[in-house]
Amino acid sequence: MKKFIIAIISSMLLAPLAIKAESPAFIDYGKPASFIDIDAHLMFGGSYVTNNYSSCYKEISDINSTMGFAYGVGVGVKFNFSNFIGLGTQFNYVHNKNKMDMAVTQEGAPNVSNVFIRNSYRYVDIPVYMSFTFNLASRVKWNADGGLYMAFGTGGKQKATIYNAKVNDLGQLMTTTQKFKANYFDDDKAFINSYEKFDMGLHLGTGLTFYDKISVNVNTRIGFRNVAKSSGIVKPSAHNFNVYCSVGYRL
Repeated sequence: MKKFIIAIISSMLLAPLAIKAESPAFIDYGKPASFIDIDAHLMFGGSYVTNNYSSCYKEISDINSTMGFAYGVGVGVKFNFSNFIGLGTQFNYVHNKNKMDMAVTQEGAPNVSNVFIRNSYRYVDIPVYMSFTFNLASRVKWNADGGLYMAFGTGGKQKATIYNAKVNDLGQLMTTTQKFKANYFDDDKAFINSYEKFDMGLHLGTGLTFYDKISVNVNTRIGFRNVAKSSGIVKPSAHNFNVYCSVGYRL
């Protein structure tokens, strides 16, 4: 009985030390279990393209750009210098969409045009970033990533529908509809402008990893380059802005 009581007391005294030993430090500078981590992931989110059409064309009285649905797949590789810091990169293939509506009027003319543009385009997306890992619990890790990305357009389409309305000399309201199709990248037939295939900019991300296997992340892409490609005298600007959520599995 005496030995039994001593064993219980010893266990109670040593339990806090055992729990502390099992709980990792918030920042762990120790040697990683593996130098290279590889994961496969699915991506979904939204894609948006900024523009300055209103300042370039006074005929545009109203414009509305809408973020579209984006999705893709990818593979990520991370080189662990320690349990805290690593260098990461990904190879992603993403399909982006967005919409833009505008009203075009001419001062002194009794007519108005409404333009509806639908864009659908694909990119190979390659971010390179530093990744910092923090231990929230023994089986939960939080990562914060920052770096740059490069994107290469592989194809896409632009569909434009233009509704014209005007009043003729007899006071009658006349309407016409025109539809246009063009390639999203490098096509002079696109409405106002097409887009450059190459883009690069800022990559920011954060996420959680559970049991060193399942990861949930949120990433943004903020484009630095003016991707608007125009052959006219007026040169508008456009920049990509994308937000992706991803669910991955470490291989």
